[in-house]
Amino acid sequence: MTAAPPPPTEGSSSPLARGEYAALDECTYLNQASLGLVPRTSIQAMSTFLHDVGQHGNVHLSDQDETQVLDGVRTAAAELLDAPQTSIAVLGGASEAIGQVAAVLAADLTEDAPEVVLVTTDFPSVTYPWLAAADRTFAAVAPVLRWVEDEPATDLTEQLVAAIGDRTAVVCVSAVQYSTGTAVDMEAVAAAAHAVGARVVADVTQLAGAAPVSMRTSGVDAMVCSGYKWLSAHGGVALAALSEELSVTVPPVIGWMGVDDPFDFDATQLRLAEGARRYELSTMSYASAVGLQQSLDMLNGIGMHTLAEHSRGLAYELMDLVVPAGWRPFRPLSDVAASHHIVSLRHPNAPGSKVQAALAKEHGVFTSSRAGGIRVSLHGYNTARDLRVLAEALTTLSR
Repeated sequence: MTAAPPPPTEGSSSPLARGEYAALDECTYLNQASLGLVPRTSIQAMSTFLHDVGQHGNVHLSDQDETQVLDGVRTAAAELLDAPQTSIAVLGGASEAIGQVAAVLAADLTEDAPEVVLVTTDFPSVTYPWLAAADRTFAAVAPVLRWVEDEPATDLTEQLVAAIGDRTAVVCVSAVQYSTGTAVDMEAVAAAAHAVGARVVADVTQLAGAAPVSMRTSGVDAMVCSGYKWLSAHGGVALAALSEELSVTVPPVIGWMGVDDPFDFDATQLRLAEGARRYELSTMSYASAVGLQQSLDMLNGIGMHTLAEHSRGLAYELMDLVVPAGWRPFRPLSDVAASHHIVSLRHPNAPGSKVQAALAKEHGVFTSSRAGGIRVSLHGYNTARDLRVLAEALTTLSR
């Protein structure tokens, strides 16, 4: 059991400067896991880039500049994900990234190992590529889907490991479940999968930017991450970190920016880029990527351990405030499978969807309703005062 840390003291500073986020002057925002707030400095970087390139085109963005515009993002992403820089690809969305990887792995399925292990309540972009592959009659081997349940009485990591066997080809799972905050020990899953020759794909969208992530120590074969949640960027940009094996594979979809020299324009020869950059497709939302780099630099500068400890302290104080009113977390915070930056609260007499709507409309408190509960995001800009506002509102509504 993990001992509860001392609660944050009144007036204690938040790791992320609250002045960077306009919404915090207007409401109580506990919803970074849904549509993350973007700091002013990142918005300014995006605005400047958009104005310069939109108004001046190649005057401010030469062909050479365009080939290098994502270099800073890859460098910052490699630090955040503890991955080699050559393993990083910058893509338009997490669905694009996981779809590309799933297509590569689906092509390698065999009759002896056709199974793909998934979680029934995972985010749909994690499971949809495999559902589609199972319906494609032209595939050499259709995947056999093996489903695992995320239940509060069981350890999801243990369930995943138990589901892995000699017929397993792939385990595809979110490192933190979006609706419940359940955390998966990706290192344990990867070890069990690799022991039978299977690969592991981890969606770290609900982990990276809130707590430490390591491609190196986890041993997973691929990580994907959306940019517009905990990474504090705008839509239209995402990250992938790929194993050396996947990084040298020919992607199922190839775009003109995935070659060694995009502006060589040789339509008769395919010279793919070295490393994961070959998965990058085409001209994308560079403005969003510029904002992502600014946000990644900010997050890396603060440190993931600092942000994780901040949310941990807030999570325990939140429990002290809401448990007396009948609210309980999906998993006890002392559970090794409980994340602390995403807390899913449940009440026997208060439907999550109705409470979430009332929180926003009547109390100016923004959360999400997921899987019947109230999903509370605890980020680096949140404080003890935010928790008290939420707790007072929940106490009122649960009556």
